[in-house]
Amino acid sequence: MVQSALYDRSVLHVLSGTGNTLLAAAWMRDVLAARGVPTRLVPVRKRRSAPPGQSQALSPPPAAAGARALEGFLFPTHGFTAPWLMIRYVLSLPRARGADAFVSASRAGWKAGVYLPGLEGTAGYLIALLLFFKGYRVRGVQAIDLPTNWIAAHPPLGARSVEHFLVRGRAKAERFIGRIGEGRTSFGCGSLIALILGLALLPVSLGYLVYGRFLLAKIFFASARCTGCGLCAIHCPAGAIRMRGRRPRPYWTFSCESCMRCLCCCPERAVEAGHSWAALLVCLTFVPVSVWLVNWLLPLAPWLSQFPQTWLHRIAHYVCYLLSILAAYRLFWLAIRIPPINALFTFTTFTRLWGRYRAPETKWGGFPCEDAGMSDEVEK
Repeated sequence: MVQSALYDRSVLHVLSGTGNTLLAAAWMRDVLAARGVPTRLVPVRKRRSAPPGQSQALSPPPAAAGARALEGFLFPTHGFTAPWLMIRYVLSLPRARGADAFVSASRAGWKAGVYLPGLEGTAGYLIALLLFFKGYRVRGVQAIDLPTNWIAAHPPLGARSVEHFLVRGRAKAERFIGRIGEGRTSFGCGSLIALILGLALLPVSLGYLVYGRFLLAKIFFASARCTGCGLCAIHCPAGAIRMRGRRPRPYWTFSCESCMRCLCCCPERAVEAGHSWAALLVCLTFVPVSVWLVNWLLPLAPWLSQFPQTWLHRIAHYVCYLLSILAAYRLFWLAIRIPPINALFTFTTFTRLWGRYRAPETKWGGFPCEDAGMSDEVEK
């Protein structure tokens, strides 16, 4: 029996790498559909190009006069906070006129003898705060534990553990959206505790957004299995992969969000996270080039001495950090086109031995942005 609808329509903005968050969005859509609320899933991704003056974000069309709309924002947690792509997406949305909204952050459930929940930190409330300043009425914030998918760092969970988190995640998602659909607010005690822990971990989150994600973006490469099909580039939600060279091979840019879609969904299992390369890259970024640069510049530009030395060194260090990663990865990308070098780095990465993860109910080659009714338009 269809219940009377409080909302006239609903739009769920979904950022999903390997399908976890997409599953949560599909579960919520089903609950809303049972209440008679037409719901559309919109993929959060970066467009390859946009006309001048237009936003990269995909935003829904304005609701009809007198209509009451509900908008959901669902995304995975990265570095105990929201991914930069989701932050940019929300910032680029037009101002809302009192539309109701909710936020759901997927976090990495793990098994280490016992089942352990993830920690979303500031992820949910950061997006909620941005939505508030955009003019939304935020009705709830909820984290949902789903199977960890960071295959660059660890093997995937077993089928039994995956099922454990999916069953419990679905129940939590349905309870949450049920309360929102009834017009109630839902800010659980658990999410507030996670927020407090997230504030304590704020230096880690800031470090991830400013430093870590750029380094992690440059650990990926394609092994000799790569056929140059370009599917990883086509379906990257961040638009972070470019196919380069006469025999095209993927090249990861700083826009990479480490969502694991390319690694887990490559039909040839050619995408690897280079562990030996990552260790070498970390060593290269610790070379104190910034100190030498500042000491060399000061005699040539005395006016620089007017600035605090600490800040000069910090700025120089950050610029050198990014440039060193960029230069090192460019050389690495060229080098791995040589078969023996590619074989060496492929052999010394653990991901060649690990399985891949994809949320069980996703289809179409594992690229979830095209599944479950998601498309580039919200409504026509």
